Amino acid sequence: MAKKSWKDVTEDEKMKMKQFVINNPDDTPLTPEYAASYLDISTATLQKMRCTNTKGIPFFKPRHKCIVYYKRDLDNYLTNDAYQCTAQYA
Repeated sequence: MAKKSWKDVTEDEKMKMKQFVINNPDDTPLTPEYAASYLDISTATLQKMRCTNTKGIPFFKPRHKCIVYYKRDLDNYLTNDAYQCTAQYA
């Protein structure tokens, strides 16, 4: 079966993925699709962050195969991505 394109994933499916992440422990390995749904961003944005953002989210590539995120790293990113004003964002 071919992998479904992110644009073809329904909002209901994204919500179920997000709920899965919420209900699992911090050390649960997550695919980019699950990580993106938890962060409410697209997989393309997540990929761009991997390639260009030095303040990005840690990810792992076990045995140089698929990309894996951990919930604890996603939570750290969400917690530490707070700014007081737009000047700090630069």
